[in-house]
This record gives sequence, C-alpha cells and structure tokens, in this order.
Amino acid sequence: MDALNPFTTAAAAEHAVLIVLSLAAMAWALSRRPWQLLRRDDLQHGWLGALVLLALLWTVRATLPGGLVIQLFGATLMVTLFGLPLALLSLFLVDLVSFLGLGYLAGGTWAELGWAVLWPRYVWMGLLPALLSAALQGGMRRLLPRHPFVFILGHGYFAAGLAALGAGAARAVWRSYSVGDGVLSLPDTLTAVLILAFGEAFLTGMLVAVFVVYKPQWVVTFRDEEYLGR
Repeated sequence: MDALNPFTTAAAAEHAVLIVLSLAAMAWALSRRPWQLLRRDDLQHGWLGALVLLALLWTVRATLPGGLVIQLFGATLMVTLFGLPLALLSLFLVDLVSFLGLGYLAGGTWAELGWAVLWPRYVWMGLLPALLSAALQGGMRRLLPRHPFVFILGHGYFAAGLAALGAGAARAVWRSYSVGDGVLSLPDTLTAVLILAFGEAFLTGMLVAVFVVYKPQWVVTFRDEEYLGR
C-alpha cells in the first residue's frame, strides 16, 4: 500500500509507533538466531533467490486513480519458506533494497531519499502480513490434516490471501482514521485491498506448490516426516 508523507504532523506520531513495532519485531527475530538455518548450503541459494524476487516485487507497483499505490507483499511466501524469525529480518532487507532501487529509478540523490518511509513499508507490507501468515499457518497445522495438498492450499493460497486482506484492511483503516488524509474513500480502498489479496494468494500459492514439489529443501515449514509420513 502507499506510504505516508513523513513530514506531516499526524504522520510523525504514526512513524514513532511503527518504528517501535519494527525494532521490537526485529529484536525478537534476532533473539531466535534464524541465520543458523543458512548454514545449509541448499537453503542459502533459495534464500538469496527469494530476496532478489521480493526486492523486484516491492519495486514494481501500480498507482490507481486517486494516488493509491498497490504492491504485492510476498510476506507469506517468506514465512512459508524460512519461518517467521528469518522472514522478518529478510523482509527488512527487501524493504531497504527495494527502497534504494526506487530512489535510483526516480533519479533522486542520497540526501533526497525519504528514509522515514522505510518503517511504514516494513510494517504494512512485511511485518503485519508475516505475523498474520504465521498465526494462520500455526492454526492450520493444529486443526487440519497433514497432507501436501492441504499444505499447499492452506499455507500458500489461503494464508497469503487472508494475510494480505487483513494487513491491507488494517492499513486502510489506520490511514482513514488516524491520519485522515486518504484521497480515496475507505470502501474504495478496501476494494483495492481485495484485488490485492487475490493477486497475493495466486502468486504465493503457485510458488509454494512449485517449491514443495521440486525444491522441498527450501521450505523449512514443510517436513517430510509430517506431510509424507517419512
């Protein structure tokens, strides 16, 4: 979703909250030492490829009439592939790299970059959908049978769509009521969020299906002994 103008008075309070949330999430992720997963050579290649893919994904965006910017998140994909702690740290790297890429494409100088937008982008496109994805996937593991088809459909399609819908709706409501400068009405924004959720579900579900079949070693949340009975 589109970033706030960091120079308005109302946005300053929001940025303070978002920075605290971001730092707390990354501190928790660091405490879990997720980089130990990357000792596996096969997973290193998948992780680096995912970073490149998501950095490109966060750089590509569509601007709707009224100025609303829509971007796919990819947060559910990162959680499914690498687990929540590593996903949270990886998404911040994606945020940083894509932000610098957008600044380069816009022709701006280093001093002209609006660094404050890093935090809203990270929270609304990375942190919140990742947390929702992890919660949804945890519920699915407890309540649904362990079957590869259930994993692909649930963790890939449904978790991605619902997480994107929840994060996008929360962002729209936050902007509408706490900042109050939305150029589109709340119903119009939620309609755009619904479209985004379908795209997020399709892309994530397709990639999860491909990786589970051809590169299951890249999917740390998919264990052969649980889903294939090995």
